[in-house]
Amino acid sequence: MLKTFFMNLLKFTFAAALIGWLVHSGKLDFKLLATLSEHPFAVLSAGLLSVINFWLISIRWKSILKARSTVEIPLSGMLNITWIGQFFSSVLPGSVSGDLVKILYVQKFEPNFSKKFLFASIFIDRLMGLSGLILLVGISSLLYSQHILENAPAMEPLLHFNFILVALILISLGIFSFFHQHVRKWLVIFQSRFFEKVFTQLINLWDDLVLIRSRMLKAVLISLVVQFIGVLIFWSLISTLVEGKMDFIQALAFLPLGMMALALPVAPSGLGVGHAIFQKLFEFSGISNGASLFNVFFIVTLTVNLVGVIPYLLSKRK
Repeated sequence: MLKTFFMNLLKFTFAAALIGWLVHSGKLDFKLLATLSEHPFAVLSAGLLSVINFWLISIRWKSILKARSTVEIPLSGMLNITWIGQFFSSVLPGSVSGDLVKILYVQKFEPNFSKKFLFASIFIDRLMGLSGLILLVGISSLLYSQHILENAPAMEPLLHFNFILVALILISLGIFSFFHQHVRKWLVIFQSRFFEKVFTQLINLWDDLVLIRSRMLKAVLISLVVQFIGVLIFWSLISTLVEGKMDFIQALAFLPLGMMALALPVAPSGLGVGHAIFQKLFEFSGISNGASLFNVFFIVTLTVNLVGVIPYLLSKRK
């Protein structure tokens, strides 16, 4: 308990130090938050789109859980669990903390789920989300690379990085879809020679992955929509603030990359870390106040996530 306390204290201190540095350097200006009152429609749209995303994420996870569920899990219940998870992801370091809470809640509907399968389902859900994010970045970079480079030549190295990520995802999905038996054979070989317990767990995880591979395509397609809506939420809040400096196509090329960083278990909702990373990413388009722009997105999405306290308080689950 004491170790956890000091670890969380260290993470909060690191986040606070990043925020302090950004404010001191003039890169983070809280005055931009005042502009939210001038654009209520953008804020309401962002809130509505966030709820739609929670609904889609609930559908994605539910489709994965169906592989071993013996009862029909209501979508309304899955939505409540997702929102509660978002709430805990916002008040505890790292989005994985919310995932752990979701595991405890979903057992209310299906007590027969094993802890190993639930952890595997969360891992698969995250993996599909990441795959959708990278594919979205790759598709937009491929289709609009010329347009992006004409408006922001400094983004060329970033586009090359996007292409590499997409290639890795496509290769991985190909191996998983068509050569999963060969991968399992190699895992069994390693199990007999090195770290038997570790490779036993990896084989169990791999078997769970293979079990739901028929649902992978649906999960990836849902993830593409979820990530696109995520960029749309960000863009709806900052579009009037960057008018003439960048467009939505450029945003598609790098905003999802920054969102990856928000999952790092460093601080709640990527506090500090997200500000620093988006500051650098926006500089590719010649925009110097990226941390302030992210702060607008951060405050709105944090507010939506904190509404998850309502289903949490109404839940009978301890």
